[in-house]
Amino acid sequence: MNIKNNNLLAIYLNEFNFDYLIRGAKKYKCKSILKVLSLKKLFTYTKDTKQDYNLDPWVQSVSINTGKSSKKHKVYKLGQRIEKNVNQIWDVLSKKKISCSVYGTMNSRLTTNKYLNYYLPDPWNFRDKTWPKRLMGLYFLPNYYAKNYLKFSYLKFFYYSINFFITLIFNTKISNLLSDLGFSLKVILKKGIKNYILFFLYDLIQLNIFNYNNHKKKSSFSIIFLNSIAHYQHNNWNEKKSEKYFFLYVENIFSKILKLKKEYESIIIFNGFTQKKIKPQYLIRPKNPKKFISNFISFKNLEQDMTNGGFIFFKNNQQFENGIQILNKLYCKNKKVFEVKKYNKNTLYYKMNLKSLKNITKSEISKNKNFEKYFIESLQIEKKNKKKIDISNYFLKEIQFLKTTGVHVPEGIVLYENINSLNNLKKIENHTLFNHMRDYFTSS
Repeated sequence: MNIKNNNLLAIYLNEFNFDYLIRGAKKYKCKSILKVLSLKKLFTYTKDTKQDYNLDPWVQSVSINTGKSSKKHKVYKLGQRIEKNVNQIWDVLSKKKISCSVYGTMNSRLTTNKYLNYYLPDPWNFRDKTWPKRLMGLYFLPNYYAKNYLKFSYLKFFYYSINFFITLIFNTKISNLLSDLGFSLKVILKKGIKNYILFFLYDLIQLNIFNYNNHKKKSSFSIIFLNSIAHYQHNNWNEKKSEKYFFLYVENIFSKILKLKKEYESIIIFNGFTQKKIKPQYLIRPKNPKKFISNFISFKNLEQDMTNGGFIFFKNNQQFENGIQILNKLYCKNKKVFEVKKYNKNTLYYKMNLKSLKNITKSEISKNKNFEKYFIESLQIEKKNKKKIDISNYFLKEIQFLKTTGVHVPEGIVLYENINSLNNLKKIENHTLFNHMRDYFTSS
């Protein structure tokens, strides 16, 4: 088997809606978006169909990276580690002496070797380090923000920000950084600080880091995960006044992708699956999950995910069993507050089980004397002594309503150039993308 001299750029452009982008690109005259979307395309699908169980990016990312369906790799939670004996695409290529770089792919695992040039874990990866280790300053800030963006320590945020920008100065072209910061500042002055702006800025910065390090030490295979489009569709899709800024950001991202494309023989862009627009719903989560849940149970540590769930770690089995028993007793208007499931020894995964069709603000809560009757009637906990403790008032103060405007759809799309194995194909299953990326570098 002979190794080709070609190199391949893979971009996981999470959940982007092709039709929405192409309509908006025409409306706002975004040339870079239209150029990228004009690449050859084929459709993808997954047999996973249930959002918040298996139709999620942290599941499909593992499928694409490993070539295994979710039923085989069994990774269903954000932050869940894949087994050590499961090889990712860059592990396989590295064994063939093909240099690789990995930026932000969800639920990945770091396995260092001489052919892995760069590795940055996704912000919800709580266990792996960067490679090289000197890049760790780029990891602490997004990791802290991802876990605490509803309520965080300004002192810690300031400290991690300083660390981030000091490291960033040595890993990006300053002119590109200033341009992206300047553009974002103009948007912030008009729109205020919005989460979607920070997500777009992070993707732009990550592309700058990728480009800078690629010039220092180029890899034959590079993969980068970008999440800002998916975040906007999930949370801001119904905001007409923000749409123009969304497309200006996407145009900027696609412009950088086109510049990177010139440095590679071939490119593949995929979304894993797409989203469809819905009428707004409101997920409910605590502002500070660790503080909120510690009012009811004792535990060693808690790691929240990007939605309204996470992992709870216990000191021992007795604490673990007691935690499951109590969390299962929390009800709100005859609905369980938490779904809990054993993950492994003394660790459980939890998810809040509530959503509303109405966004209820703090002012509405204070004005509406009958609010508890309207929404929270029976949130209480029963302890072993049979006494009931009503915690509804505390619950009202500590919850946050998070708008969702897009839901997952199991069909996706692939855009590509110069990948012969994809020619003449119309539709493939997600995890088989692994085979096409692996086989791109080999010929029998």
